[in-house]
Amino acid sequence: MKIIYDHRDRMILFGVDQIKKSLQKQGTEYVEQYETFTKAVIPSQGIVIRKADKKQRQNYEAESFGIFCTGNLIIIEGIDSRGVMYGCLEWAERINRNAMLEDGSEIYQKPALSIRGIKYNLPYAPFDEGDPLLLNENTCMNINFWRAYLDMLATNRYNCLSLWSEHPFHLLVTSPKYEETKPFSKIEIERNIHFFKELIQHAKNRGIDVYLFTWNIRITPEVAKGLGLPEAVGDFGNMYDYLIHRVGTTLNRFRSQSETIKDYFREMVLQVLLTYPDLKGLGTSASEWMDGNGYERERWITETYIEAIKQSGRKVDFIHRTNMQSAGKEIKEIVQDQFEPEDFYISWKYSNAHCYSHPNPKFEEYWNAWEGIDLEKTQILYTVRNDDVFTLRWGDPDYVRAYVKGMQKPYVKGFYWGADGYTWGKDFQHIDYGHKTWTYDFERHLFQFQLWGRLSYNPDVYDDVWEHLLKDYYGKMHAASFLEGLRQASKIIPAVNRLYWLDYDFQWHPESCLSQVTGFKTILDFVNGKPMPGVGVMGIDEFTRAEQEGTLTKELVQFQETPLDIIDILHESTKQVELITHQLNRSLNEEKAGHSHCTLIDLQSWIELGRYYKLKFHAALELKRYSFNGDRQHKSLAVSLLEQACLHWERLGHYWSLHNKPYFMARVKMTFGYPYYLEDVQKDVVRAKQFEGEVMKVVKEHK
Repeated sequence: MKIIYDHRDRMILFGVDQIKKSLQKQGTEYVEQYETFTKAVIPSQGIVIRKADKKQRQNYEAESFGIFCTGNLIIIEGIDSRGVMYGCLEWAERINRNAMLEDGSEIYQKPALSIRGIKYNLPYAPFDEGDPLLLNENTCMNINFWRAYLDMLATNRYNCLSLWSEHPFHLLVTSPKYEETKPFSKIEIERNIHFFKELIQHAKNRGIDVYLFTWNIRITPEVAKGLGLPEAVGDFGNMYDYLIHRVGTTLNRFRSQSETIKDYFREMVLQVLLTYPDLKGLGTSASEWMDGNGYERERWITETYIEAIKQSGRKVDFIHRTNMQSAGKEIKEIVQDQFEPEDFYISWKYSNAHCYSHPNPKFEEYWNAWEGIDLEKTQILYTVRNDDVFTLRWGDPDYVRAYVKGMQKPYVKGFYWGADGYTWGKDFQHIDYGHKTWTYDFERHLFQFQLWGRLSYNPDVYDDVWEHLLKDYYGKMHAASFLEGLRQASKIIPAVNRLYWLDYDFQWHPESCLSQVTGFKTILDFVNGKPMPGVGVMGIDEFTRAEQEGTLTKELVQFQETPLDIIDILHESTKQVELITHQLNRSLNEEKAGHSHCTLIDLQSWIELGRYYKLKFHAALELKRYSFNGDRQHKSLAVSLLEQACLHWERLGHYWSLHNKPYFMARVKMTFGYPYYLEDVQKDVVRAKQFEGEVMKVVKEHK
């Protein structure tokens, strides 16, 4: 077989390499012919990989591709390198799963969302502190990690990598103007610059644009000292000080008004743009760490970031986040109008910190996000935050497909997803022995990455493709069972989040039932909890109040999800996962190793976590009923349910401890590890026994 392609194009070359690997796996011999698409002579058989000629260009959109079969000839084409690369990746996969085209047939695919990205928090001057960041400092300065990570992203159709740090400049650049602020020697900074240039170049070769994000005005104590300022200007101290200064005024006002700090930021941003010509763009916000009204904060952004862009002479993308602020007229009047429409984006937290909740969140409408913004002239990017699940494998294709289709709005150009509380680098959670056969966290959680990347390019990817991808981990015979097990298990966290909702990651991590604010979330928290707003979920209080008042009609609940519905989802999903794990335990035998063994333990963990939450929600419902009517049968049932919940939490701790070790969580500020919180779980039984509802309080007050 002859393969004809332009070997000078790095993106196309990566795609062709995947085709060659697939042909080798099938035992097919091939020869290569290097041609540009304009000079290629079309053979009667083989594979021709090319960019479309002028006549055909109108048939394609950016990053799309077509694959055509004529007899023994396959033609893969698109109008740009990314599209051709994706066509090669599609064909390489079809070779492996024997999904070839018949004579005269064709495939055409185009991206559902034009920007399909990753939010990656770097562990250098990070947003917060914890083991996920601390234990990945070396990993994130290892180019071998980034090559593997970027290759994985490209294979799964991602085209954006956003790197986040509160103050990345000391790591990336130096300036003679501010020599005293740099913490590295000349040799060290040259080594750093070489490293990041290599990272950005490898990303470019894989069709991935790299963006640099900051929170805006944060500096380090070392930089403050180098600027001749007190070190405290860059020191946020303990968590209490951190929260105060983040939204307070004293230090923020000083930073915002300091001409020295302003000039330092302008110079550092300028040096970044000059040092890294392949950096696609910058992102920041005008909220955290800042003081003043909206116009004052936007002017600071203009006088630093925007001015540096102008001085650089470069045309770059600018992404303006709306965290802790509206996307109102200040952004439009002060910042947006300084860019060409195609170069400016507004970023919005689509599901707040919990993308695993509802596939069609309504916070844009709920918070009137776009007041003062002309959506016909404004490009929107969604921040999709998974601060829900960091340990157990997650993977529900139907949920992600619905989520992606919900994001397909005329004004939405794409998204980037990731976490503030976790960094997918080295797998530091898993014990380094036994069935562990991987190094990086993204390898352990590969299916989750595949879902978001592949489905945001083509939402019509269905189970035959997922089973093919999963067989590399689980074998051909068991891939379908693992797929269904993960699909059912992954319904648990979204159901939990819908009935018990807290906006932010530090408030609530459902995988652990922990919060930085209150610690372990107790049964009383659940009794008084609120549902996810705007998506038609009836909370425990509203549901039981309607029961008590006799207004719980079919019409009332027809278009709402009730607590009983959530409890039923948790019951059915864990039941299905249990059946699948029993089947897998019987059939795997000696094949129970590597990812198969690890995922099987994860599925068993999901069963116990799902049943724990099912019982806890049911107990909260019964205590709320008791609160309204004083019937002690409800209270007794709640106590019994929580006693059962203790057993499931204990089993959950057993499964977790078979292959994981504890770590200190960045946002929650507590140690992750289920056995450590068994006593808290048991205290819920005592709390239920001591619980007094509103009716009993009134009776006591009357007496």
